[in-house]
Amino acid sequence: MTKKKSFFLAMAIPLLILLAMTIKPQATVLFGKEVVLETKAYDPTDLFRGDYVAINFAISDVPKSKVPLSIDEVYNKNLYVSLKQEGKYYVVDQVSETKPKQGLYLKGKFQNSFNETNTYRVDYSLDKYFVEQGSGKELEQESFQGGLVGTVKVLGGYGVLTGITPR
Repeated sequence: MTKKKSFFLAMAIPLLILLAMTIKPQATVLFGKEVVLETKAYDPTDLFRGDYVAINFAISDVPKSKVPLSIDEVYNKNLYVSLKQEGKYYVVDQVSETKPKQGLYLKGKFQNSFNETNTYRVDYSLDKYFVEQGSGKELEQESFQGGLVGTVKVLGGYGVLTGITPR
């Protein structure tokens, strides 16, 4: 292999890897089903990255009755959370260890054990939404006055937070 081909290959491989990392999020935004989730904001600013709203989804607190496994079986595990629509919002329908064959679901990770509120805490990696500089405080105030809703695109268990708005 010539030096020119080696150089080209050395430059192309990292670029292809970076491009491949964008396929799943872009496919989700383009082809995913849009769902509306109830949220609660709790932090408006990041010193290094600007204004954002860190949010907590209502579906992040999964009732014990929806989890057919013991506490030891769910801790720090990836599980699939099926969603169903109730009124305007989507809520937790059921939880399983296996990928559902049909329906709308998100892949999540149980963060901690069962707590005093009879719920498990689940992380879907949808917790930060960056906003225009100076608008983070406004959204925080709106969330304290009645909450926000998050618009999420979901495709094959993967979710992308595409927007947050007042109720």
